[in-house]
Parts: sequence; C-alpha cells; structure tokens
Amino acid sequence: MLIRHKITLWFIGLSGLLLCLFSVYIYFASENSRRELFYERLKNKALATKEIYDQHNIVAERIITSIPEQSEYVFDENNKLIFAINDLRDFDFNVAFFETMSDKKEKFFEYQGGAKVGHKEGYAFVFGEGVSKRLIVITAYNKTSFEQLQSLRSILLYGNLFFLLAVGLTALFLSKSAFRPINDLVKQAESVQGNDMSFRLHYANPTDEIGIVASSFNKVLDKMQSLADSQKSFISYASHELRTPLAAINGILETSSLYDKDLSAALKSQQAALKEIQKATELVNTLLQLANIESIKKKERQRLNIVDVMLDAISFFKLKKPEQEFLFEVSEIFSKETIELDGNSQLLRTAFINLIDNASKYSNKQKIRISVSLTSNSIQVQVTDSGIGLMKEDLNYILNPLFRGKNTKGIEGFGLGLSLTQRIIALHEGELHFLPNVLNGTIVEVLLPISSIITT
Repeated sequence: MLIRHKITLWFIGLSGLLLCLFSVYIYFASENSRRELFYERLKNKALATKEIYDQHNIVAERIITSIPEQSEYVFDENNKLIFAINDLRDFDFNVAFFETMSDKKEKFFEYQGGAKVGHKEGYAFVFGEGVSKRLIVITAYNKTSFEQLQSLRSILLYGNLFFLLAVGLTALFLSKSAFRPINDLVKQAESVQGNDMSFRLHYANPTDEIGIVASSFNKVLDKMQSLADSQKSFISYASHELRTPLAAINGILETSSLYDKDLSAALKSQQAALKEIQKATELVNTLLQLANIESIKKKERQRLNIVDVMLDAISFFKLKKPEQEFLFEVSEIFSKETIELDGNSQLLRTAFINLIDNASKYSNKQKIRISVSLTSNSIQVQVTDSGIGLMKEDLNYILNPLFRGKNTKGIEGFGLGLSLTQRIIALHEGELHFLPNVLNGTIVEVLLPISSIITT
C-alpha cells in the first residue's frame, strides 16, 4: 500500500474515532438532559397532584393528563389503589415495587410500555404518616424528547458519514499534493540509463524535507561515482602493474630460449624470471588481501598487548632484512600497567610491517625510530624515518590503492602498503596520520582505542 493511501486511511480513521466519541458524548449528554427535565416535569406533576388531593381528596383527569400516555395512581397506607386516572395497565405494581417504596420517599424508574410507545418513565413519592400515608405514582411517555433524540441520531449518523467522506477526499487530495514532489523524483530516477553515473536528482526547494532527502541521495550518488571512478582507476593500475612483471617474464624467457647457449646463462635468466614471478605473486596476494580485508569480523579479535605486537613485527622484518637498525622506545607507563586493545594480531602485524617496510625502503635502510606511548584514550604508535618524506601534493592521494608519490621513482613498490594499512587500522576503529618531520623523512602515527588497563 502506498504511503499516501496509508496516511489517508489513518486520517479518516482518526477523524472517525474523534467524531464518534464526540457524537456519543453529544447523544448521551442530550439523553441525560432529556431524562432530568422529564423527571423534573413528572415530579412537578406529582406535587401538583398532592396539593389538589390534599384539598379535595380527588383529582380531576382533565387537570392531570397533559403528557402523552400519562397515567396517575394514588395508593393508601396498605398499598391499595384508591383511584387511577387513565390507567393503561402497562406497569406491574408488584410487591417488590412497594417494598422499595417503603424505604424511600421518592423514586424515578423506567420500564417498557406497550408496543406503540415502548420506553416509558415514571415517578413515585410518599407523603403523610400512618393512616394518612399516601403513595402517588405518575407514568408517562416523553414522546417529543424521544422524537428529538431519534432526529439527533439521524443527524449525527448522516452528518458523520458526510464529514468522513469529505475528510477522506480532502486527505487524499492533500496526500497527493504532498507526495507529488516524490513522484517527480521517482520519474527522474526511472528515466536514468543504467550506465549514467552523472545523474543527479533535481528538486525546486532544497530546504524542505524532500529537498534534504534528494540532497542526501545526490551525496550518495557522488560517493558511488567516486567509488566507481576509484575502481576503474584501481583496475587500470592493477592491470598495468600485473602486465609489467608478466611482460618481463615473457621477454626474459624468450631471450633465454634464443640466446642462452650454456647452463650458467640459462640459470641467470631463470633467476631473473623467478624474481619477476615473485613480484607478481606478491602483487596478487596484496590485492587479494586488500579486497578481503572488509570480510574480517569482530569476533575474530582478541585482547592484545601492543608492545608484543610491535616486537613481533620488528622481529619478522629483521628476518627479512637483518641489516635494518631500530630504535624502539616504550613509555614507562607500559611497565606499570597492562594496556590491551581488541584486535586481530595477524592483521595488525601486517599493518606495522608495511609501515616499517616503507620507512626502511624510502630511507635507504637508515635507523628507524618506533615509539609506543599513551594518550588520553588511545594507544599511540609512531614510526619515524629519515628518508625522502612525503610531497604535499601527494598527501591527498597517498592512501589510494596503487598510488605512488612522485619522488619514489627508482624505488620498488606497488603503492598498496599504505592503503592496506589504513584499512586495517580503520577496521580496528583506529586512525592513521602523517605528521610533519622537522628534520627530514616521515612520521606515521597510528592511534588505536584502549580496551582495558590493568595495574600490575
């Protein structure tokens, strides 16, 4: 069901409920007022009857019967009928009735009359004492008031139906008017070609709710277009980087088959080809790791000590390049307290190895300074080198996959390490920053959230 139809039905339902409650109130208020006025009229008739009876001991029918279906009864102290005027015999004066009157001075009551009149009402009251005790009962049919109530019921019923119909048509018209801008946006969206990434929604009033939604949708489209452009660029760069070692391998093997005359030359060519194969394998593995990083789930994490993670990363890198020197500094607070974080040890080791590898590669294996400290709510790791540094114009693109700085020519690499590292740090709700180095080189800062601190 469309939202505008739901709004229309809700509006009709709510209006109908309020009208019904109001109509019920009006009807019962009118009924209560009618009953009170009629009872007061019956009471006055009975009092008038008493006064006349006190004076003449008889009541004239022409004086009493002025209400439709009115009947008048006078009983003595023994509940025997003294006389009755216009006795329609539609009320049963039984023992129970007289017993209730023995305890009361007056009583209003209702009962079903004949088939023609239906609902009738009466008033009874006692006056006098002893042998002078008398019971006067008057019953009548409030014809005019009941006809007015019947008319009121019809007015309320047909009035409410007419009003609900008017409310429904008005609500439908208003909902259509309110949702017309959305229909226009839907038509715009349906007219888009499948490969048109430049499409944006156009809305006349950008400040109302629909305009805000359209603006937010356009922002999503901007991000999708940026992502699509990045994917195209990524595929282009990846294809180029993969083509390079494959072309080199092809050239080496062709040259070897044509010109290598002895075993030593063939072995040399094989080693060169093997080196290019290793480059291609490393590139493919890194691309796969980068693509699958988002699939790592939080449940695969565990409590880690950042000092142990850093020592593991340094030891692993030393196995690959034993000549690399390090200056590893740990804040004194880590010796007094056990500070842990929630993380995946293998991923974090990969991230820090990438940072160390960049620091070593772009500083020509100069000493790398690694510091671990604590901020107000984060673990801070800084990797500082004395290498070629980062150019200002490259800072906005340095985290893009397969991007390499303009000052990195002649240095091996694929431009995937920092991109992979940034995604790993983001997966751990951390932050990656590049800080200016007063001397030269680069300072890479990693901030990771603390999960627990235990005093030792």
